[in-house]
Amino acid sequence: MATKKKNEVKQPLYINGRYVVEKQLPAKPQKGALPYEAAQGKVKVTLVRSTAGCLAEQQATVAALGLTKIRTSNVLPDNAATRGMIFKVKHLVAVEEVK
Repeated sequence: MATKKKNEVKQPLYINGRYVVEKQLPAKPQKGALPYEAAQGKVKVTLVRSTAGCLAEQQATVAALGLTKIRTSNVLPDNAATRGMIFKVKHLVAVEEVK
């Protein structure tokens, strides 16, 4: 296998005679860093209605929230990702703010 040198200059990428701009990927988080550690608040999500008869996507969202049976609860960080998941299944869950 060929190894890259740190000081090696990248050559422009040409595909089918056209120059293709390489996308810059965001920096990876440091090992052990929490991706949502900036979220100070927490929310308690409780499943109050059954997922039977719901769309498969909604059932998967409820499972991703960590809810398995009716009246099970899970405390999650209050961030955009969690809020989006709650919005998708707002008719199945109850949400409380935890301090």
